[in-house]
Amino acid sequence: MRKLEIFIKIVITIIVAIIFMLIVDIFIVSYIALRTGKGMAYPPLSHFAGQFEIVSDERGNQSYAMSQQGMDELEGFDVFAFLLNDGGDVTWSYRLPSDVPTHYTLKEVVQFTRFYLNDYPVFVRIMDEGVMVIGLPKNTVWKYQMAYPSSMMKKFINTFPVLFIANVVMLLIAPFLIIRHDALRREKQRTEWIAGVSHDVRTPLSLVLGYADEIISCAHEDVENVTEKAQMIEMQAIRIKTLVSNLNTENKLTYGMGIWHREKVLLPAIVREAACDIMNRGVDEKYDISVTISGSLEQMYVNGDKELIKRLMENLINNSINHNPNGCEIAISLKSEKILFFSKTILEISDNGCGVNTEQLKNFNKSMKSGKLPEHGLGIRLVRQIAAFHHWKVKFFNKKEGGFCCRIYM
Repeated sequence: MRKLEIFIKIVITIIVAIIFMLIVDIFIVSYIALRTGKGMAYPPLSHFAGQFEIVSDERGNQSYAMSQQGMDELEGFDVFAFLLNDGGDVTWSYRLPSDVPTHYTLKEVVQFTRFYLNDYPVFVRIMDEGVMVIGLPKNTVWKYQMAYPSSMMKKFINTFPVLFIANVVMLLIAPFLIIRHDALRREKQRTEWIAGVSHDVRTPLSLVLGYADEIISCAHEDVENVTEKAQMIEMQAIRIKTLVSNLNTENKLTYGMGIWHREKVLLPAIVREAACDIMNRGVDEKYDISVTISGSLEQMYVNGDKELIKRLMENLINNSINHNPNGCEIAISLKSEKILFFSKTILEISDNGCGVNTEQLKNFNKSMKSGKLPEHGLGIRLVRQIAAFHHWKVKFFNKKEGGFCCRIYM
């Protein structure tokens, strides 16, 4: 329940953040659209209304000229400008490009006021002196006119509130739909997962019941025979205990209910301790466990949970013991290898037993998105989850010379 509450808070926070960022982005884009470089994207033509005056030359010919104030304002922009009279002639110009004409027909005036003048984006204003035209450099402004029917715009205005409310409702409902879907998915995974665990527990439990029945039958026989069967019961009971413990740990890792500590721990010490714990349980002599640690890694520390790392190693060692009833050699090594240009620390646990078949190997290495467990896969699945918790990579494979191997890249 606690995790559900945290998830809901995260989703709501994300939605609020998205809405806030959209509003901020709209303001930023609007500001950028209005302001560029030294000021406005192009000079406001209203500034130049009334800035023209009539001047006469030596022959008495009259023409227009912009006042000094108007020129001072115009020079702050990278534009050209000209004044067009009623006859289509340019009566005044400023930085007029060579490819811009000085006379225009009515058709040409209509064309460039709507679109472009020789690919120059231009803007016009009608004044008493004529038509003021200001042009910008090519490829600096997109200039397109858009027109919509009034009926369509009215429908849009009437529909917009409904669309807005619908979007808000969807934003509120979506998190709950996501949570519900996730809950159903997890429940399905949990069901499949428990079914796989039941398969793992069934075998040792059957053996325990069988040996117990035999002890009852032969209670008057020699003590050595009874002791041997009692030892088998103890071994299978330990196996069941390990499976239940794995089940509990896997459940906590999957559903985030455990309290795990990331602290600086000495890895070689944990490796040796895990191997010793297994051997101290009275492992049969037909299983030979050896530990090899590179000298350069004797003082290697990792950030992780000590108990989880031990559980990872115990599961891999128990996997070799459980699936090699005739005995095997189990080798544990902590070494450093150069992969491409990087040096990687590798924890390797392998045996020289029977290995696993191709289908099992495929299940061990495939994605853990599915909650379905492969045959006797709880221990391996937990190994992968513990490695993922520590951000380590895991690879399972059969050795060329025979046997099963797990490599953990740190």
